[in-house]
Amino acid sequence: MTPYETIFIVHPDQGGKVKEYTDRFKKIIEGLEGTVSRVDEWGLMDLAYRIEKQAKGYYVLVQYQSSARAVEELERNLKLSDGILRYLTVRLDEDAKAPARPRQAQVSEEGRKSSEGDLAKPEP
Repeated sequence: MTPYETIFIVHPDQGGKVKEYTDRFKKIIEGLEGTVSRVDEWGLMDLAYRIEKQAKGYYVLVQYQSSARAVEELERNLKLSDGILRYLTVRLDEDAKAPARPRQAQVSEEGRKSSEGDLAKPEP
């Protein structure tokens, strides 16, 4: 069995069906003798560029071990699903670490004030 991870983006109007999609895709993997090791629902996030006139989407990451046949079947189902905007499957190295949830670049008001204040003060 080879380790894979698939990330897919669900249409924002289909947000209530994220769990259904995830369960359906898990069953496909497990039905072809694969094992799902981790499912991360990252939630609604901004897209880097518009896809089908959408600026947001629900991101879901699935890590699993399976045969190439299971990956082909999973990708076929992802392609046929109307609510999936994009997907990507990557074969992992055996010693790969799990990726962390991407962080949104946010600066708190206190951090912004202190950094602005530091820039305005001349050094002695």
